[in-house]
Amino acid sequence: MTNPALDTQTTAGLFVVGKEVPIPLDGVSVEATVRDFCTRVVLTQRYNNREKKPIEAVYVFPVDETAAVCGFEALIDDVHVVGKVQEKDEAFETYDEAIAGGHGAYLLDQERPDVFTASIGNIPPGKEVMVRITYVTELSLAGDDLRFVLPTTVSPRYAPAEDRVGVGQSPAEAVNPPKAWKVPYGLDLTVNLDMPSSIRSVESPSHPIAFEPDGQKGTVKLGERTAALDRDFVLLVRLSEPHEPRGWVEQSETGSTAMVAFQPKFEVSEAPCEIIFVVDRSGSMGGPSIVEARNALQLCLRSLSEGTLFNIVGFGSGFEMLFPKSRPYDNKSLAEANRHLKRLEADLGGTEILTPLKAVLESDTNPELPRQVFLLTDGQVSNTEAVLSLVRKHSDTTRVFTFGIGAGASHHLVRGIARAGEGACEFISPGERIEGKVLRQLEKAMAPALADVKVDWGSLRVRQAPHRIPPVFAGGRLLLYGFVEGTPEGTADVTLKAKSSEGDLTFTVPLRFGPGEQGNLVTTLAAKSLLRDLEEGASPFHNRKGSLQKRGGDTDRVKEEAVRLGVTYGLVSKWTSFVAVERRETPVDGEMELRKVPVALTRDWGGLDDGMTTGGYKAMLCANSVVPGSRSLDSLESEGFATGMDMSRSAPRMASARSAFDLGAPFRALKSLLSDESASADRSGERPLDRLVSLQNADGSWELTKELALVLNRDLSDLETKIPDAAGQQKAIRRAWATALAVNWLESEAGEWSDEWSLLAKKARKWLDRCPAKPASGESWLDAVAAVVS
Repeated sequence: MTNPALDTQTTAGLFVVGKEVPIPLDGVSVEATVRDFCTRVVLTQRYNNREKKPIEAVYVFPVDETAAVCGFEALIDDVHVVGKVQEKDEAFETYDEAIAGGHGAYLLDQERPDVFTASIGNIPPGKEVMVRITYVTELSLAGDDLRFVLPTTVSPRYAPAEDRVGVGQSPAEAVNPPKAWKVPYGLDLTVNLDMPSSIRSVESPSHPIAFEPDGQKGTVKLGERTAALDRDFVLLVRLSEPHEPRGWVEQSETGSTAMVAFQPKFEVSEAPCEIIFVVDRSGSMGGPSIVEARNALQLCLRSLSEGTLFNIVGFGSGFEMLFPKSRPYDNKSLAEANRHLKRLEADLGGTEILTPLKAVLESDTNPELPRQVFLLTDGQVSNTEAVLSLVRKHSDTTRVFTFGIGAGASHHLVRGIARAGEGACEFISPGERIEGKVLRQLEKAMAPALADVKVDWGSLRVRQAPHRIPPVFAGGRLLLYGFVEGTPEGTADVTLKAKSSEGDLTFTVPLRFGPGEQGNLVTTLAAKSLLRDLEEGASPFHNRKGSLQKRGGDTDRVKEEAVRLGVTYGLVSKWTSFVAVERRETPVDGEMELRKVPVALTRDWGGLDDGMTTGGYKAMLCANSVVPGSRSLDSLESEGFATGMDMSRSAPRMASARSAFDLGAPFRALKSLLSDESASADRSGERPLDRLVSLQNADGSWELTKELALVLNRDLSDLETKIPDAAGQQKAIRRAWATALAVNWLESEAGEWSDEWSLLAKKARKWLDRCPAKPASGESWLDAVAAVVS
């Protein structure tokens, strides 16, 4: 039986011509329950063997990076089997032995914290298997909204040379499943909301949805029967009452577990710093992603304050620095940066993120100017752990803020770098503007986080997770968990203490013990936080830079503790896996064949949409194969996206021999043609706000020019005749008038985007306050403009 949905066989993201085989995955359904800012997700995968021989279906799929995967079950012929957590090698042996005996076997492995592999072994001919996976996770805050994300596909990940070699399955192969332009299975989704206050709004920038509200509860479903699994599902929920600090206590079989949420509010003041923008210019950033990055950088540059040092680094297969070293922010350096941004394209090949970060982080720092790095990327690499290790090593000199751009950015890379660099992260899905989010992070970078942060659990004896308290920013949220010893009763206060430029600060959250809520949601999240500490080198076994303490035997102790946590709380990790065995009275007869499930290529990946380029892009891939009879290639852009070998988990491991081919030139040539076609559309679609921002000077002022008048939709001569009588030099008077006009326009015409321009408007007002030219009437320039405009 052939599958009409695929006209090619696929291998690790690259099209190959060959015999078609049925895809065993029929569909994925998800039911999520959002309670406050915790979520329980039940993900059901339906497999069907339409062949005449037993098969092993292997499906690589994404999970939210913060998720604690805590349940694994299978149903076949009304036989229900429940998985148990074992040490990873032991779980594989259990799986392998069951397959060898002809029994059903089911294995769930973590390849990365956001990439998992389900292996469904010995599916008999004509049989269907339902696999159910349960995980719990935290919701992030996006301004005033709670943000629920369901990842749906694993985007092609760039792999450096060292990740594409080795014995057995290489790191590149583990995170690069087969890809197809379309797959025959889709997503069915229901999200149930149960919130602490009434729901003000629910929206999805990624998918059409239908929402049925019921006060503090509601149900969200897809606006279509099924959706393609080619982009993250994003849901934004806004409540009628703002998020407040609060605490939970949960009783489970393992005892009491507490969770506290601090959302400290405090006054901050800007401080001079060095800011380096590191921008992904690899091919996968092509299309809307690089356009959004350019716009965001334009806005950031205008929002920088005097005394700031800055630089821009673009990277792909190599990297380019705007300046040899960071330069002071002034009109000259801003003009150079502006010319550079206009030429910024996704034209540098593969995503070699480690090298540019190393160059930035190992460069000399100014002890009087804290260094802040802003990384903008679509986040798709195989060597994430090496990147995190590098960032963590330099966290005492550099804070890193990250932005995941596009429909399938790696949450583990983007969030992990922010954690390692003690910064913060944001994700920008298609349909969401990037500028406001980048400005929100820029404000955090220029206004330092709280210092000397400590948490006092009062009379409670707890094991805290995470072990090290992450940075606390104004308006941000800090979640902490505690495994509580003993059986406390009554109320206990948990206090956050810190130092700020305004003095010492304290924030308190009460916890109430007694016959309380039963369950394992908070307990599971707490255990996951402990596991994350172990995985990322932030546990009590590690020093601040992630290295093991010099006490001997700590490597074994880390693994032993991780396995203990995984087995005790039923969690998958890099050290533990879920395995389930279905004992059959009549074992399967015949040799099992492997079927790797292809995943849908991420929508608009690299700026190439399916309808415009499918045929040409496939032809380009095939034309660049130089091995007769083969269409298997190791790279999409510059030797980065590795092919996979079709190997059964139960087959002997073997070294994979491959040849690499450079597709960078034709890939970039094709995108260049497309970008030329769309360039005029990009410019014609530019908002007046974007044009106004590009005209601002480094000191915060504007010049009274024809270009400014066009943005304001006024005649320049008319604006000139209305300049009020003023004392001062004529040039200063014209600049003050222009600046006041610009600020007035922002407030009256661009209010819906105030989160994007608030910093540059603040800088403009400061310039007006110190401008020596003043209206003769004694009023302010802003008042003078308001009188004319009204």
